[in-house]
Amino acid sequence: MIVMRGNATLFILFQMIWTVGFSQSLQLPENWGEHFRRANLDVRWEATNVLPHTVWIYRVLPKAFQPEGISNLVLQCGFTESNIIKSNADFVVYAIPGKFGITHPSKQLQISRGCIFFINQTHYGPTNLATDVPEMNQMLRVTTNFLTTIGLNIAKIEKKSDGTPKFEFIEPFKEYCLPNGTFVTNVEFREVGFGRSVDGAKVLGAAGYGDIYFGEHGKPIHIDVSWQYFERFKSCPAATPEIIIKWIREGKAMQGGIPMNQPPINWATVKSLTIKEANLCYYAGDRLAPSGWLTPLVSFWTTVDTGQGNVDVEIDCPIIDETRL
Repeated sequence: MIVMRGNATLFILFQMIWTVGFSQSLQLPENWGEHFRRANLDVRWEATNVLPHTVWIYRVLPKAFQPEGISNLVLQCGFTESNIIKSNADFVVYAIPGKFGITHPSKQLQISRGCIFFINQTHYGPTNLATDVPEMNQMLRVTTNFLTTIGLNIAKIEKKSDGTPKFEFIEPFKEYCLPNGTFVTNVEFREVGFGRSVDGAKVLGAAGYGDIYFGEHGKPIHIDVSWQYFERFKSCPAATPEIIIKWIREGKAMQGGIPMNQPPINWATVKSLTIKEANLCYYAGDRLAPSGWLTPLVSFWTTVDTGQGNVDVEIDCPIIDETRL
């Protein structure tokens, strides 16, 4: 009986802790955007896409990369086991000393559960231009080959409307003035950014993203990747459009940023809010405040009739109907 009572107490305590943490995780963070509230706000739902009837809460668990992928990553970044300077069960750090020793490494690779960070201190100039950097039309192949090599599942990357991975390719460049007065342009690297998806929905925040610079000969010179493991925890009822409109009027939604050339929105005098598109998203905190939960929300693309003109703005709102949990 004592064991049973102890187990029951632990179970109740766990449920209390879970309920508090779970309920808090359903709310949008205070720094997400600006609150607004208006009981008689004219909200018009014109979104044609249909939101799901149920959504999932996920637990965020640190992902251990596969040994083969890590071995390939270490090789791609130009390290060997002799370059390990720190190592334990949770992370490993590779580094090559720079001009001022190991405290200022010329390049460093950090691998922890679910995270990769690599930086190579490359230095170029008008007499030392980068060469053989992958062209933009080669970046898709270079990116997919690299991600496959290190064991990242491309199928879990956020997708475009045509079902292909949503890679964002960027081409920064520098322009140098030579002593003879002529100018030369040099591309030192080309960048790819990508995000994670779950249940076909975009993952926001620190739980799933990637940013990689490919430099000379297609070798990475910068990697910043967070790729956590998501475990389904609880299926929850999603709010209907009617309930979400009620929540918007009650102040449970948040307004995103608006163009700098537009004045702040005065919600007290707004004539109408038209919802053009509604998308399910997931959020697991940011880098400074990561969360152990991956929770759903709905992100709207809207047009606000301010009375002085129309402003397009993103508005985010919780989606789980807690009254039916």
